[in-house]
Order: sequence, then C-alpha cells, then structure tokens
Amino acid sequence: MKKVMTIFGAIIFASVILISCSGGSFESDAKKVAKLQCKAEKLLQKATAGDMSVLEKSTQLASEAEALLKEMERKYTSDSDIEKLREAYLKELDNCK
Repeated sequence: MKKVMTIFGAIIFASVILISCSGGSFESDAKKVAKLQCKAEKLLQKATAGDMSVLEKSTQLASEAEALLKEMERKYTSDSDIEKLREAYLKELDNCK
C-alpha cells in the first residue's frame, strides 16, 4: 500500500510540475485535468481505506490526466499562457475538495 501511495504521489507531483510547464482554453483544459485528478485522488482514498477494487480505476484516471497534461504541453508554449493555465488549474483543484 505504501508503494501505491508513493507512485500516486509521484504522479500528482509530476502532474503539477507539468501543468506549470504546459497548456486550449485555459479554464476548460485546467478543468479537465483537475476533474480527472480529483476523481483519481478520491478513489485512491477509498483504496487506502480498504476498498482495493477501485485502485485500478484510480491509476487509469491518473494516467489519463498525465496524458492530457502532455497534450497541453504541446499546446501552450509561452510563459504567460503557462501561468494562466496554472492559475486556472489551481482554482479548479480547489473546487475538488
């Protein structure tokens, strides 16, 4: 279980780093990534509470979020676009809680 938490933490960390270096419509793209990551995190919390049946879905959602971030990395290249995307992402991530 500790290994799973470490892997998921690394994915989240990498996602945050990539979002600060990546970037559509800022709000729309940020919302898509934040939504996927929120779902993945909630499922991971269920898994750590003992419901291991959701672990695979959580990993799948985290992978989808990572792929979306890579797509945005190709889409947004200017520093101002990246900053706007990062701000929109953080705003959407706050709505997750």
